[in-house]
Amino acid sequence: MKEEFVQLDQDVSASPLYSADLAPVPAAQRTWNTRHLAFVWVGMAVCIPTYMLASFMIKMGMDWVGALLVIGLANLVITLPMVLNGHAGVKYGIPFPVLGRAAFGIHGIHLPALLRGLVACGWFGIQTWVGGLACYAIWNAATGSTDPDPTALNFGEFVAFAVFWFINMFFVWKGTESIKWLEEFSAPILILMGIALIIWGTMTAGGFGIVLEQSKQLERPSVEFLEKNTLSIFPIKDVTGRNKATAYQIQPSLLLGAFDEIFYRPLMAEERLFNPSVNFAILLG
Repeated sequence: MKEEFVQLDQDVSASPLYSADLAPVPAAQRTWNTRHLAFVWVGMAVCIPTYMLASFMIKMGMDWVGALLVIGLANLVITLPMVLNGHAGVKYGIPFPVLGRAAFGIHGIHLPALLRGLVACGWFGIQTWVGGLACYAIWNAATGSTDPDPTALNFGEFVAFAVFWFINMFFVWKGTESIKWLEEFSAPILILMGIALIIWGTMTAGGFGIVLEQSKQLERPSVEFLEKNTLSIFPIKDVTGRNKATAYQIQPSLLLGAFDEIFYRPLMAEERLFNPSVNFAILLG
C-alpha cells in the first residue's frame, strides 16, 4: 500500500486555504494499513447498538433471517462508500474537507463537512449513551445493586454515561494512534465475545436450532386486541412450553406500579381479558 502513497513535496503553508489541521499527512506518518481499517469496521459493525437493532426488528415482527439480512446489508451499504471515500484520503493523505473541495468548491464544502460532523456527533452520542448503560449494568452486576425503576432514567445512568464519555474523550485527545491501538485491542475481543455468546446460547438452550426456533416468539406481541373490548395475552414460553410469566395485572397508566403486589392474578394459557379502560397497561410477572 505504501507504494501507492502520493507525497506532497511543495510548501503550501503560505496559501490562504492552508490549515495545520487539514494539511496533507506525510507518507512516513501514515501508519494505518488494511488490517487497521478492517479493525475499525469491526468496531463499528460488531457493537451493542447492532445487537439492539436486530433484537428490536425481531420484536417488531421480523424473523431472525430477515433481521440478519438487514443488518448485513446495512453494514455492506455503509462500507462501500466509506472505502471509496477513504481511498483518496489514504492515497493523498488529505481529510474529507480538503478532498471535497474538488466537488463542492472551497466554500461549498463547508456544508457537507458540517453535515458529516453533525452525523458523527449524533452517532457518538448514541454509542456513548449505550456504552454508559453497559457500564451501569456491569456496575449493578458487580455490586449486586438493582435498578429501582428500569423504565425510568436515574442519576446512576447519567454518571455512567459521563464516565464512558470521559473514556472516549481520552482516546480522542490522545489522537488517532491511540484509537488505532484501541481498535487493534478490541476488535478480536468483539469477535470472540460474539462467538462466545453463540456458544453460550446454544449450550443453555440445548441446541442452536432451538435458539432460532424460540426467537420466533418475539415476532408476536405479548398482548393482542382480538375484537372490541377484548384482548389476549401471549407470554413468552421456555423450551418446555411453560409460560415464563406466571401472573398478570391491568393498571391505569397514571397509577402504573402503585399496586404491583396487590392485583397480580394467575396467568392462564392465552387468557382473554376484558378491557377496563382506554388508557391502561398490562404487566406480566
